[in-house]
Amino acid sequence: MQAPKSVGLNRLGGPEVVMAGDSEAVSLIAGVPFFQDLNEKTRKAVVEEGKETSYASGDVILGEKGLGVGFYLVLDGKVEVRKSGKVLATLNKGEFFGEMSVIDGQPRSADVVAIAQTRCWVLPSWSFAGLIKAHPEVAIPMLKELVKRLRTAQSSPAS
Repeated sequence: MQAPKSVGLNRLGGPEVVMAGDSEAVSLIAGVPFFQDLNEKTRKAVVEEGKETSYASGDVILGEKGLGVGFYLVLDGKVEVRKSGKVLATLNKGEFFGEMSVIDGQPRSADVVAIAQTRCWVLPSWSFAGLIKAHPEVAIPMLKELVKRLRTAQSSPAS
């Protein structure tokens, strides 16, 4: 059996990457708690800062302990968040990951693996930081989501 192929933002120049300025990404980020309070014009500007990437089933999108270089929004497909081989969460269209590392600059806390053909919109960390500075109103919903995820993790049985 072949090991999963690892891909990531270091391949953003590859043929699987296109600009994500379409209405699909704009519509989906409106459902992300961080971006809900932004107006349509601002959401479009945010989407233009990111890129769309594609992953095959089995691709490791993010590796645990890797550098946090982007916020990911699942446009289509399905991914698993894994720590030490244990599945912590399954994320589908409209769900997101990578927010912790772009906020604190620390290494990734888990692996994220595509379990189906998957497309993601990726906002690089430098654009994410600029977004927070330009639109501080995204900070409160972001904090609420992080606390929600922390509480869920703390209430999960120990492995």
